[in-house]
Amino acid sequence: MDSAPLSRIPSAPTVVGEPAASATGEIRGHNVTHVDIESLDPAGAQELRRTLTKTSGAVHQQEARNSFTSSNATLTGIAGGEEPFDFKKTLRTILRKREEAQIQSRRLGVVFRDLEVQGLGATNAYQPTLGSLFNYKNVISNIQKARHPPVRNIISGFEGVVQPGEMLLVLGRPGSGCTTFLKTLANIRDEYYAINGDIHYDSLSPSDVEKHFRGDVQYCPEDDVHFPTLTVQQTLEFAAKTRTPHVRAGETRKSYVNLKTDILTTIFGLRHTRNTPVGDAAIRGVSGGEKKRVSIAESLAARGCIGAWDNSTRGLDASTALEYVRALRIATDTFDVTTIVSIYQAGESLYRHFDKVCLIYDGKMAYFGPADQARQYFIDMGYEPANRQTTADFLVAVTDPNGRITRPGVLSLPRTADEFANHFKKSSLGAANKEELESYIAKFVGKPDSASAYIASAQAEHAKHVRKASSYLLSVPMQVRAVMLRRVQIMNGNKLAVGLNIFSFVFQALILGSVFLKAPEATSAYFSRGGILFLYAPALFTYEPMFNHSQLSAFHRSHHDGRDPCPLQPASHRPQA
Repeated sequence: MDSAPLSRIPSAPTVVGEPAASATGEIRGHNVTHVDIESLDPAGAQELRRTLTKTSGAVHQQEARNSFTSSNATLTGIAGGEEPFDFKKTLRTILRKREEAQIQSRRLGVVFRDLEVQGLGATNAYQPTLGSLFNYKNVISNIQKARHPPVRNIISGFEGVVQPGEMLLVLGRPGSGCTTFLKTLANIRDEYYAINGDIHYDSLSPSDVEKHFRGDVQYCPEDDVHFPTLTVQQTLEFAAKTRTPHVRAGETRKSYVNLKTDILTTIFGLRHTRNTPVGDAAIRGVSGGEKKRVSIAESLAARGCIGAWDNSTRGLDASTALEYVRALRIATDTFDVTTIVSIYQAGESLYRHFDKVCLIYDGKMAYFGPADQARQYFIDMGYEPANRQTTADFLVAVTDPNGRITRPGVLSLPRTADEFANHFKKSSLGAANKEELESYIAKFVGKPDSASAYIASAQAEHAKHVRKASSYLLSVPMQVRAVMLRRVQIMNGNKLAVGLNIFSFVFQALILGSVFLKAPEATSAYFSRGGILFLYAPALFTYEPMFNHSQLSAFHRSHHDGRDPCPLQPASHRPQA
C-alpha cells in the first residue's frame, strides 16, 4: 500500500523555534509571524513541565524494572538524564511515540478549481388573491418556477490550494461571498442550490468527507457555540473523549483525555479558567477572547484537520482579536492543521500571521496568493493606499468603488469584479497560483492508494462495534454514557435554574393537567390534545445550535442526548397530561 498521505505526516509538530522570539513570543520567519507555543501562558507551561517531568521520571523507573508497558510511556525519554525538560520536545516525543506504535496523525489540505456556488435568487412576490389563484397564467408560471427556479451565482471562478500548516485570510466586503466560500470549503453544501467545479481534500471527495470523515473538516460560525453552564475543562474533555482514537500507544482513554486537555489549556493560556463556566449573555463566564480560544482548543481536541473560522473576531477589541489570531497561528504550526479565516477588519500585526490571502470582490476572486505580496500587487496595478491604512483595509478598499484611490495619471485600471478576476489570472501571481494548484493536484489528488491509506488510518481509530463507514469514533453505548455525564454536568453548573425549572414544570403540569382533564378518548380530541405538544418546542430548540455543532463535529448523534421528534408524534403516543 502506498503511504503517500502518511509520508506527509511529520515526525514532530511544526514548531518554529530557531529564530529569536520577541518579548511577546512572536517569531518572524519567511515574512510570516509565527508564535511561540508558550507565549500565551508561560506559567502554565512551567507547571505542565513539572507535571510531565514527574510522569517521565516515574516511567524511567518503571522501564528499569520491566518492558515498555506504562500508560504514560509516551513521555519516556523527554528529560533524557540531565537534559532539561523541553515543552516543545514533549509534543515532538508524543507524536514520535505514536508513530512508533503505528498510529499516524492525519493531515488534510483542500484544493479547488473553477469553483462556482449557486443559490436561489430572490424574485418579485405578490399577494395572492382569489382571482390569481384561478388564473391559468399564474399556474403555468408557478410550474415553470418549480421546474427551473431562479438561481444566481454567489461566487464563481475560484481556484487555489490551502496546504496543511498554512493559514488563509479571506477578505471582502459584507455580502461579497466570504461566508459562502468558507462553508463550501468546509463541505457544508445543503444550503446552496448547486456547487460546480472541483473540490478535493487531497485524494478524498466532498462526498467521502461527508459520509466518513465529517469530524476532520470543521466550520466554526461567528458566534461561539458552547453549553454555557459547562466549565472550560468539561467542554474540552467532552470533545477529547468523543474523538479519542481506539489505538492510543498504551494509554487509557482517561489518561489520553487528561493529557490532551492539559496540553491544550496550557498552549492557549486557559489553565486559570479550567473550572470557570464558558458562559453566555445570561451566565457570567470567561471573557470573549478566552471563549474564542476555547473554540480553537475544542476544535483541536476533536482532532479536526481543516478548520474554517467565519468572522470569529466580531465583537472583539483589537488586542483580543490579535490574541485570538495568535492562538490560531499556534494551533496551525503546532498541530499542522489547515486554517481558513474570514475577518472583516484586520490590523497590520494580525495580518502578518497569515500565509495567504484571498480577496473577494462581488463573488469573484480578485486575488489569491502570498499575503506579503498582496499590497504591492494592487499598488503596481495602479491603486494607492490611504495614509496609514493597513494592508487588509487597503485590500478591501480596492473592491469599493467609493473607497479606492487611483494613482494620478493611470487611466487603464480594472474597475469591475470581472476585470479584477481576469487581471489576476493573467498576472505573474495568478500564474504562480495556477502552478501551485497543478503541482498539488498532481501530487496528492486522485491517488487511490493514498485515499486507501487515509481511510485505513481513520478506521483504525474506531472503537469496537462501530461501523467502518461511520464518522463517529465511539460506539452507541459509549456515546450515550458521554452525553449522560455531560447532561449531569450541565445541570450541576446551574442548580438554581434546575430548581426553578422543576418548580415551573410541576406548576405547569398541574395547570395543563386540569385543562385536559377528562378529555374524550376519540379522534375528535386530537386537535385539542395536540396543542400541548407546542409547549415542548422551546425546550426542543434551546440547545439546537449546540446539538448541530456536535453533529457536524462528529461528537455524537443528536438523538443520543434525548432529542426526539416529539411534536411529530401522534398525540395518542405521548403520555397524557
